[in-house]
Amino acid sequence: MAAAVGAEMISADVSCTIAEIDFAGIEAVLTGWCFYQHGISSDQARDYIRLARCGMHGAVTACYLGVPADLSLDDAKLMAYLTPFKEETIYRSVKATVHASAYGMSLHGMLEQFPELYRDEAEARKIQQFYHQVAPALPQWHNAVRKQAREVGYLGGPTLPGAAPSRWDHPYGYRHWFWDVLSYKPADEVTARKWMASAGWKDRIVQIHGRWFKIVWGGDSKRTLAFYPQSIAAGVLKAAEMALFADPESPDFIGDAYFGRTPLLGVIHDSILLHIPLCCADRIIEIVTRVMQAPIAELPIPDVWGWGSHLRIGVDAKAGRDWSKSAMRKIAVPRLEFSHAGADSAMLPREEADREDWDALARRIA
Repeated sequence: MAAAVGAEMISADVSCTIAEIDFAGIEAVLTGWCFYQHGISSDQARDYIRLARCGMHGAVTACYLGVPADLSLDDAKLMAYLTPFKEETIYRSVKATVHASAYGMSLHGMLEQFPELYRDEAEARKIQQFYHQVAPALPQWHNAVRKQAREVGYLGGPTLPGAAPSRWDHPYGYRHWFWDVLSYKPADEVTARKWMASAGWKDRIVQIHGRWFKIVWGGDSKRTLAFYPQSIAAGVLKAAEMALFADPESPDFIGDAYFGRTPLLGVIHDSILLHIPLCCADRIIEIVTRVMQAPIAELPIPDVWGWGSHLRIGVDAKAGRDWSKSAMRKIAVPRLEFSHAGADSAMLPREEADREDWDALARRIA
């Protein structure tokens, strides 16, 4: 209740609207990009990004129910196939499992955190196995990130002058040190062979000098997994802010859109919250959505993906008289069309109706 009251307190002037534009699934998309950047798998990176955009939770639910999605479908058909799975009973459990597993939460931790979503640890393990079936690169990437952090003591950082670029360099130069990533505990032969036979555990058993050891995660282990997606997302958002508010000479500058003052109310996680006059709301929201969905120079992708030379991230937008959930209404903005090839070009709506929304967003804001 307190949160709702607080949101209602952020209300628009009589001639203005509150607008929130946020990156859609940015951390999941960036996790997929990391599969490619960190040398895990280009193909699996592309598939993960597509599912993050079209419906990862629906894809895992479909797999769980025995009707997996066909990734040969184009984005529109894939999204249409996955959307109905949101209504399945198991969907909430799948959603929790995907979010928790992506950042390394243990099965015991998932059961403890979400006791209402799982009958027991076996059910949590079953759902997680289907997630790994949909995203087989995820456990490999987790291990690679942890190994890198343990070996050098940190993740990220800029490419140093005169040094060869490393796949572990951070696209925005951020660096974080980690002191307790993983350790090894002796394991008997029976346990070792049991773990080696399990898809979910085989990467956590190693043989060193003829002896088996379990890989045990330390206190920093989950933090290493969150570092790249979360810090790159922060860099992407800050770059968008700079493009919108830093240079008054830029055609994308909106720093004076609120009657000569900044319309920026704040940055909330992965979204930009604005207070803008209705008379220019369509123009401001068009600029913000275009800037936020522009190709990201720091995030190159392979030409073979057919999405251009650099990654783009889609957005969602809402507007209303105040910031409460009941007042904010979704604004139709063009979704990114991934199934294109060639050099980056101007983003085009899929349908003529979307084109009209793009050209006249004001009609959807009042």
